[in-house]
Amino acid sequence: MKYRDVEIVTKDKVKLHAWFVKANAEDPKSCRTLIFFHGNAGNIGSRLPNIEILVKRTNTNVLILAYRGYGDSEGAPSEEGLGLDAEATLEYALNDDEINSDRIFVFGRSLGAAVAARLASEKSKHLQGIILENGFCSIADMVDHLMPMVAKFKFLIQRIFYPTVDYIRKATCPVLIVRGVKDEIVPSFHGVELHRSAIKARFRTLYECAEGDHNNTWRIGGEEYIQAFKRFFARCEAKEE
Repeated sequence: MKYRDVEIVTKDKVKLHAWFVKANAEDPKSCRTLIFFHGNAGNIGSRLPNIEILVKRTNTNVLILAYRGYGDSEGAPSEEGLGLDAEATLEYALNDDEINSDRIFVFGRSLGAAVAARLASEKSKHLQGIILENGFCSIADMVDHLMPMVAKFKFLIQRIFYPTVDYIRKATCPVLIVRGVKDEIVPSFHGVELHRSAIKARFRTLYECAEGDHNNTWRIGGEEYIQAFKRFFARCEAKEE
């Protein structure tokens, strides 16, 4: 794949590393661009097989960011910091000569879904659409699921919120929710709730992968997964509904 390294500087002066992977090496601006916010574990290199599918099968450029504290990016991760990282990445995309600023989509998986939804809640007017894959409604809801014995004390210890469901209620761009029915980390009803909550979206759609787990829905879904993305892109880019 043809790509270039990208340096992005946030409002609080943190230098971030990203890759811009081109679907068309000669004319990347002729293709849409997907800003990719990955999950908590791993790094941008871990997502290369997924990126390859998006680039080659959907003819989409991918701008994938290493959050602060990840990979070659400076700083240490925090909820507010990742929000600033997302804002800076969108600002970069809007002003890059190889990116069509009218054809920008945002994708987030797991933790990345919270990051993407926050961005869409504030910057929907700049986005053609947002895709959330195996996202959670909030960290509080995840505590209820993963640590039920301490759930009643969470108000004493919680310092991380990521209220994805609140963010997606404010998004006005089109929304695609991707749900792995066999997600072993995030209960799959979270995806249903996120879809239901996208009340201001120009349109919303839900793709469910019956055998999909938390990290590999994109792989398990195969051709059906790819077609769900293609249909969403096509509908977002259609001149008329």
